[in-house]
Amino acid sequence: MKREVAEELENSSFHYAQSHQNDPLGCAVAKEVIAILSEENWVERGDAVGTYFLEGLKWLGEKHAIIKEVRGRGMLLALEFNSHKKLSGTMVYRALVEQGFLVGYSQAGNMLRFDPALTIEKEDIDHLLECLDNILESEG
Repeated sequence: MKREVAEELENSSFHYAQSHQNDPLGCAVAKEVIAILSEENWVERGDAVGTYFLEGLKWLGEKHAIIKEVRGRGMLLALEFNSHKKLSGTMVYRALVEQGFLVGYSQAGNMLRFDPALTIEKEDIDHLLECLDNILESEG
């Protein structure tokens, strides 16, 4: 902030305070969330589902030459595309959106990013992979 603005605030009656700093309710909620994640094995489930998703993306990478690289860890995964005359990452992204999938996209990196919720089911991953395979088949 500019010095003039800071001085004006310091000389005024305005005072800022965080309303939830050191709030026991917030701490109790965070503690309960951590307990549920642990008790219900959500971290382990996320690892297993992420591995399943990554294997599906690797299968697509082996099948379609337009895929330059498949990478990921846990539930954060990515597909990077090679330059292609008839198909681009932008086109794949738009086709997925039209089919109801919201994924991350980096035009500069020519890459799709997947970071699904821990609650995603394998059937939903299978549906996404099938749609992605069909898009790459029809356009590639």
